[in-house]
Amino acid sequence: MISKVLSKQDVLSEKVGQLTDLSLQKPLIRLNSERFKYYVTSQPRNYSVFVMLTALAPARKCAICQDAHNEYELVARSYRYSNAFSKSVFFAMVDFDDASDIFQSLKLNSAPVFIHFPPKTSPKKSDYMDIHRREFSAEQVAKWVYERADIRIQLIRPPNYAQFLPIVLIITAILLLFYIKRETPKIFYSPIIWGIITVGLVCYYISGQTWNRINKPPFTSQRKTDMGLFANDSNMQYVAETYIVRKHIINIDISSNNSWL
Repeated sequence: MISKVLSKQDVLSEKVGQLTDLSLQKPLIRLNSERFKYYVTSQPRNYSVFVMLTALAPARKCAICQDAHNEYELVARSYRYSNAFSKSVFFAMVDFDDASDIFQSLKLNSAPVFIHFPPKTSPKKSDYMDIHRREFSAEQVAKWVYERADIRIQLIRPPNYAQFLPIVLIITAILLLFYIKRETPKIFYSPIIWGIITVGLVCYYISGQTWNRINKPPFTSQRKTDMGLFANDSNMQYVAETYIVRKHIINIDISSNNSWL
């Protein structure tokens, strides 16, 4: 009896150690059928595993799988380099072409699917993330992880230097125009010109375009039954929503400044 308990403890220690090493090498662990059964479904297991089941091959024609993979990988990478990282929670993925039998055993006929496998028990309905209701952005995935495992993950998005390109081009164009018109720079002292530039920048920033560039939300809701323009979550917004807000702001500004113009 004692040797059997020790044997189970040895197996558990080995599994946790191997998963930890794999996470340190690559935050998102890629599983095939054998690895999935050993690390995720077989006992002993005293850790949680969040698994994304997906189909990344172009031949599978999954339009959203790559975007979902990128967002999920961001959560796994942020967790790996955060203070919350521990040996009690791991992030993994299963691709259909690597383990189609896993999809069959879980009775899945679509992708992507996010499942939480809790310690010692099988997933319940609440352990499945409803991406049609919550979307699959990194923010929503991190929120779901917190609800299931009580792990708060601070997302770390890599800087996108391309977002500064339009600003650089605008500044370059202004300087070039100033150089060409250096003998008659009256245009640069015009309050109307500077007013237009100022209002444009204000509308850009308060409409949420900066948030869009950082978080990369979808243009509209991706639910099959609802092509909504407005997100029903205070931590989420769609790109279309920011265009509507900006247009509304511009209309208000124009109507309130007709006398000035």
